[in-house]
Amino acid sequence: MIITSSHPAYLAIKDQIQYDVEEFWGLALSSNKRLIKARCLFRGTVDACLIHPRDIFRFGCLTNASSLIVAHNHPSDELLPSHADTVMTQRLVKAGKLMQIPIIDHLILGQNNYKSFFDECWKPFSKTETKLCRMIKSG
Repeated sequence: MIITSSHPAYLAIKDQIQYDVEEFWGLALSSNKRLIKARCLFRGTVDACLIHPRDIFRFGCLTNASSLIVAHNHPSDELLPSHADTVMTQRLVKAGKLMQIPIIDHLILGQNNYKSFFDECWKPFSKTETKLCRMIKSG
């Protein structure tokens, strides 16, 4: 499966996620954006999930990923990111640049829909990435 946007990433994991508690997933992509592996990396409670960047990038290294997409669900079905979601995404984007395994998107899933940090032009991505995002959205 080739993943060049948020929708194929959503389709790759939507039926695998358990929606009763928060789960945090990683999708490892090859240099041509082929899905190498999707895995649940953390499982939490109904309203929280503790994650750590080292485990996310360990997954990226072990799968020989060129880039990663991360995703987590909100059992409440509220698709807007919390402050903690935004802060963690900012940290992961920075760490990905340092590790040279960029985080190219972060999805928040509900039971029947999703939101993408990149598609929505939410803050954690750089000004260049946000500008690209806005250009894509405006057609």
